[in-house]
Amino acid sequence: MENTQDNINFIPILTVFLSGLFGLLVAYITWNLASKREKEKFKQELAFREFKEKEELYISILSSLDKTVKFTKTGKDYSELFNDLTFISAKSKLLATESINIKFSEISDILYVWSSRYRQSLPKKVGGTDYGIVTNLDNEHREKADEIYPELIKSINDLVSIIKKELNYLKNELKK
Repeated sequence: MENTQDNINFIPILTVFLSGLFGLLVAYITWNLASKREKEKFKQELAFREFKEKEELYISILSSLDKTVKFTKTGKDYSELFNDLTFISAKSKLLATESINIKFSEISDILYVWSSRYRQSLPKKVGGTDYGIVTNLDNEHREKADEIYPELIKSINDLVSIIKKELNYLKNELKK
C-alpha cells in the first residue's frame, strides 16, 4: 500500500516538472523564432537603406552629367559643379558597381573632350560687353564637338540602362 501512496504523491511532482520543462521549451522556441524574425527584419531594412543610397547616388550621377552638359551649352562656369562632382565621383567609387564606374569614367572622358571643344566654339566676348565674335577656328571646334556629342549621349543612355538593370535586380532581391 505504501508503494501506491508514494506513486500518487510522485505524479503531481512529475506533472509540475514536465509542465515546467514544456513551458521552458515553448519559451525557448518562441524566443528563437522571434530572434530570427528580428534578424530578418533588420537585414531587410539594411538592404532597403543600401538600395535607397545607391538609387540616390545614381540619380546624382545622372543629374550631374545633365547639369554639366547644360552648363557647357550655356557657357556657364563649372565652379558650382566642381564640389558636387568630386563628392559624387568619390561616393561612386565606394558604392557603385564596377560596370557603372567604368561607364561613368568613360563618359567623363568623352564629356571632357566634348565640353572643351564646345566651349572653344562659343563666341568670344568683346571688351566686357554681351557681344561676341565667331571665327573660322570656332566653327572647327563646334564641328568636332557636334561629331562627339552623339557618342556622349549614347554613352549616357548606356549608363542609364546599366543603372536601371542594377536597380531592378536590387528591387527583386528585396522582395525575396
